[in-house]
Amino acid sequence: MKILLKEISSLVTLVGNNSTPRRGKLMNEIGEIKDGALFFDDKILWVGTTVEADIKLQNGELVPEQIVSLKGRTVFPGFVDSHTHLVFAGDRSGEFAKRISGVSYKQIAKEGGGIISTVSAVRKASEEELFDNASKYLTNAIQHGTVAIEIKSGYGLDTGNEIKMLRVIERLRENYPIYIVPTFLGAHDFPPEYRSNPDGYVELICNEMIPRVSEMNLAKYCDCFVDDGYYTLQQAEKIFKTAMQYGLKVRVHADELADVGAGMLAAKVGAISADHLLFVSEDSLQALSETGTIATLLPGTSYFIRMPYAPAKKILQYSIPIALASDFNPGSCFTENMQIILSLAVVNLGLTCEQAIVASTINGAHALEIADKIGSIEVGKDATFVILDCSSYIEIFYHFGVNHVQSVWVEGKKIA
Repeated sequence: MKILLKEISSLVTLVGNNSTPRRGKLMNEIGEIKDGALFFDDKILWVGTTVEADIKLQNGELVPEQIVSLKGRTVFPGFVDSHTHLVFAGDRSGEFAKRISGVSYKQIAKEGGGIISTVSAVRKASEEELFDNASKYLTNAIQHGTVAIEIKSGYGLDTGNEIKMLRVIERLRENYPIYIVPTFLGAHDFPPEYRSNPDGYVELICNEMIPRVSEMNLAKYCDCFVDDGYYTLQQAEKIFKTAMQYGLKVRVHADELADVGAGMLAAKVGAISADHLLFVSEDSLQALSETGTIATLLPGTSYFIRMPYAPAKKILQYSIPIALASDFNPGSCFTENMQIILSLAVVNLGLTCEQAIVASTINGAHALEIADKIGSIEVGKDATFVILDCSSYIEIFYHFGVNHVQSVWVEGKKIA
């Protein structure tokens, strides 16, 4: 059906040169049209003002089957959440209570909590249980405006359970209409059975897990937690080289807990994104600035586990493109609401509202390599967007803690 939306109070298009991620001054350009109009079927057919739309209607240049007035509403491309751990089992609310009482994330992990706690629950859970649990959170993410999402494995930490998680992600892709991108994260932590033999586990990842994942075509990317107490630069580089040999591209959990040079490694291996970067060094930023790697910042995690925030302004100074994502997971950021992430980004990261929108739409789409389809509202792209019950995009940030989403559209169909 061809539909014309008109009298849109704030139409945020992100129209511009979107062949590469936006960086520097371009991160402030959102292409807002006031009193805008949008004509679409499954693709965006035309974008302009209501005055222009009325002229085209009179001339017969636009022939909609339905016309909808959106006075007092905002339309924007929808959130691209490019870093999540949506598939898991178990409950870690007890750990949250401990952290609030002053116990550190590292100490909780040493006591058998953290990632390993979720690994234990995932290994006991059936594929159906994991799917049902993930479906609940994915539905909530969509209702809060997410139109594309990356989902990692990483709570199995053995071949069978990592495959099980990736199969669940594949089922989500088959059952939900949004864009879902799978990432293999076998190198999330070291499983208990390999705690005293970490290099042996790296061999398992390289010799068994990655070949199986590639053979079954279950992931687009390979990720690794490169940080203090987790994977070393040498271990991670071996994993990444193997992954690339098997056709997987690279994402990196980088320098979240300490500066270990993971940002530099991300630049060296040509990672699509380097994520977290709380303690990233100047040398790593310089290296990243010379590549196309996107800095994916996760302010929800800093908030949730009381860690410092990534140096967003410094990253901008190095002209590195920034994406924003939720890092939704059961231990260190238990929210699937990207509207909250945007609020944290402007208040605590120091981004402008416009930079946060760019980071969570078109740059997030580039971080998942789907910017040719979504992330902006321009002719030829998929008619994927969100209608907000607010008269300006500023209200997303100003009126925080509520859900502004009125409806979610993917490829011209209303899905929520």
